[in-house]
Amino acid sequence: MASNENIITGLTELWSLTRFDGAELSDFAESMMFHDTRKGIVILGLVSMFLLAASASVYALLGYDTIYIYSCVVLAALAFHVSVSARSVQEIRVLYLLGMTLLVVNGVAFVLLAHHTGSFNAALFASVILLFLLMPLVPWGLREAMLIVLLVYAVFTLSTLSVQGRFDQETLWMLQFSMIAAGGTTLIVIGRSILVRRDDIKARFELVKAHDRMTLLSLKDPLTGAWNRRFLEEKFSEIKSSYQKAGNGMRLALIDIDNFKALNDNQGHDYGDLVLRRLVTDYLALFSGREHLIRMGGDEFLLVMADDAPVDLVDQGARALRTDPQLFSASADTQANVSVGLLSIPAETEVTLQDAYRAADKALYQAKACKDREAQQCSLVAAVLES
Repeated sequence: MASNENIITGLTELWSLTRFDGAELSDFAESMMFHDTRKGIVILGLVSMFLLAASASVYALLGYDTIYIYSCVVLAALAFHVSVSARSVQEIRVLYLLGMTLLVVNGVAFVLLAHHTGSFNAALFASVILLFLLMPLVPWGLREAMLIVLLVYAVFTLSTLSVQGRFDQETLWMLQFSMIAAGGTTLIVIGRSILVRRDDIKARFELVKAHDRMTLLSLKDPLTGAWNRRFLEEKFSEIKSSYQKAGNGMRLALIDIDNFKALNDNQGHDYGDLVLRRLVTDYLALFSGREHLIRMGGDEFLLVMADDAPVDLVDQGARALRTDPQLFSASADTQANVSVGLLSIPAETEVTLQDAYRAADKALYQAKACKDREAQQCSLVAAVLES
């Protein structure tokens, strides 16, 4: 029973190069195979064109009938057309169809040449063998490879059966054997190639996923899970452009935890780390998906949002931090407060990250100075960056 299941699983894997268990892996395989298939079809067309052009030259030098030369020239032109057309095709199925058409038309042409001349000479024999040898240039699934082999074989068989007396019995058997042996060998080679390629796709998928995870980790603050300064430096222009495309300006809220050093000294560094983590958690819970929270360093965070975000988003996060139950359970007599410098950047204003940060930092400085003077009466100072 297990053996039968293994056979079925093996045949399923051979049947299609892009069919995998997971949807994400299947999508990755299809994208990867599209580019590999396009390259394969282009190479198939160019190699076929070269071989057919060389065949036409050899036929001319050896004094063969002009129909051989004419047929090879026409087939070479078809191969060139397939190679050029493959560069503009956007679907893998169309690429497969182009390659199948080229190979099948070549097979039909060789059979018709044999019918026309009434003989199966060494040149046509070599052409049939080369036809199958070219197939592994393209990363077919077993489905497509079998279809090509069956079509070429069917055309040949029907042609030889439909015209009596054109080939002797020995020639017919030799041609049948050549077609079956070459086709079978080609399918075995392609089947082996499919298994190797599937393993390669899985390995490359895992490599890409690992790279993505490493890239993500390099852009995250390990303590809090917020984005880090590197993320801001790399993505600031991209984020601003995305807001502008939606018709929005940008707001930057530079958030600083009040008296964080004293809090660390009095309550311990573990509690200080907890405050940092809870600040990030409390703000992330309010996000709609377009906001970004960056830890700039120490106890300073930058909240990046579009200007259509809720006007009290910053205050909501600050209130959530002040009343955070995890902080109260860790230290009931301590309350975490923040000061905020809020900068609004109109959509039409062009600004660098350095200039925007400098303006937000100035607003934050004013908020902290105001709070010191007026005993906690002001925790946020807003400013607008003019163009």
